[in-house]
Amino acid sequence: MDHYMPEIFWHDRQALLSVDVFPRLVNDKYRIATSSVQKEIRLWYLHFEQVSMPVLPLAVDFVANLAFHNSAVNQIKFSPTSDAALLASADCDGRVVIWQLNSDSAPPPATEDLPPNKENWVRIKVLNHDSDVSSICWSPDGKYFASVSNDDCLLVHEALTGKRSVSVRNFRHFPNGVSWDPLSKYLVTMSADRKMDLIDAAKGTKLRCFGHTTLPSVRVIQPEAQLEEKQYRLFHDDQLFSFQRGVSFSPCGQFIAAPCAHIESGPADIYGTFIFKREHLDKETPFALLPSPKPTFLVRFCPLVMELLDGDTNLLGLPYRVLFLALTKDSILFYDSQHAHPIGSVENIHYNALTDAAWSTDGRIVVVSSLEGYCSFLRLNLDKWGQQYTGSLEAVAPLSPQLIQTKKKKTKKEKAVTDENALVASDQSPQVTASKSQSKPNALQPSTPKNKPSASASIEKFFKRGHTPKENRSDSSDKKEEDGENVRSEPKRIQLEPAKDQKPGQNDTTGQQQQQPQTGAKRRIQIVTLT
Repeated sequence: MDHYMPEIFWHDRQALLSVDVFPRLVNDKYRIATSSVQKEIRLWYLHFEQVSMPVLPLAVDFVANLAFHNSAVNQIKFSPTSDAALLASADCDGRVVIWQLNSDSAPPPATEDLPPNKENWVRIKVLNHDSDVSSICWSPDGKYFASVSNDDCLLVHEALTGKRSVSVRNFRHFPNGVSWDPLSKYLVTMSADRKMDLIDAAKGTKLRCFGHTTLPSVRVIQPEAQLEEKQYRLFHDDQLFSFQRGVSFSPCGQFIAAPCAHIESGPADIYGTFIFKREHLDKETPFALLPSPKPTFLVRFCPLVMELLDGDTNLLGLPYRVLFLALTKDSILFYDSQHAHPIGSVENIHYNALTDAAWSTDGRIVVVSSLEGYCSFLRLNLDKWGQQYTGSLEAVAPLSPQLIQTKKKKTKKEKAVTDENALVASDQSPQVTASKSQSKPNALQPSTPKNKPSASASIEKFFKRGHTPKENRSDSSDKKEEDGENVRSEPKRIQLEPAKDQKPGQNDTTGQQQQQPQTGAKRRIQIVTLT
């Protein structure tokens, strides 16, 4: 393995966020794309000079600068089909742009700061989310692409027409990683709420959610810890520093490699990458945990499948060997499907955190980007990694588990048998039916009291002139009102007669002087109180 880090200002010393490699060689050169916080996408040609040296020198040529985005470009992905020559880019404004190589027209003129473009890449579709897009992926046939965003949704569009085919908006927290099943059956997403969701790629139905499971009691060697048999959370929380959670399907589709594995066991924290086998997707427990010294946040698979190595170890039980890498903040860990530990590692090649990685279509080049603005290239000697597998991957593909239980429709015969059995059962238990009917309480019949006072009778008394209601009334009146009797009291006549005229100064019997009354005859005042 050889390491290269060209001293090139890929985006004018700005932090790099994403990198990808075109799915085929162009004139024996690798076409790569880079994006950064500089709002631009740049294309490059990469090749090794054929000279007689132990380490072949690396040459990088500028190809094109694509300027359209108004914010940082989070991720870029080439279409897996090389004939279409499509590139998808997503930014922090929620915009997803589909670019296509146009060989029939000349590229636009060069700007003052950059050399002229050698290829003409034009925009064919511009789509939008409500918030920044964190991850994108292509379907295996290159006709559709999926994007996840901070607006808590997953969208699937047709690349050439922009027609939306799937929309999933009921995520608990925004997803920041997505991958498409090579067998075109599933989509898998990872979110910052420590969950991984399995989704039907055609209908957008959520099939399974992986977030916690019960693990058996086991001893972990590194770090040294003893796991108790209880329920554990599977993935790291949102405190993990990463721009994406790059979950990925294997190229054969037989398992999912999920980064950000984190098991809290007392003072020890166990990090690594979980393996979920396709045939066990109906269960919540991962098949295996591949350990790592630090949290992983991204997985990328080698497009090539290798022959099994000699030995008795075969972790996943596949008839071939799958290679993949996992990124941590400052290291690259290489794994295969045959062993439960890393088979290689590269550490401390950048001063700042790593952000993305991509594998070339021939499996010989790995490109890694970082926040310090530089890219690293790893040149692998595949002869030391094994021989390429030449068999068919479809011949060993197991059936996908049934994740949704569908109700079977009954035929007319089954319905007739069910009805007949129900009638026989009811005829054989008459006593039980009778006892049930007797045990039911009698329904209360509505009844109206015969001598119920009118509704206005109790209120009318509060509107009688000269009458103040009292709580403590006479027993007889209360009883009469309660019995509903028609009580009619006689009108009360009160006569007030003033005293006879007295001489001024004459005192009454109490010795007090009376006031002089007005002259005139007697006055009779009658006050009638109605009841």
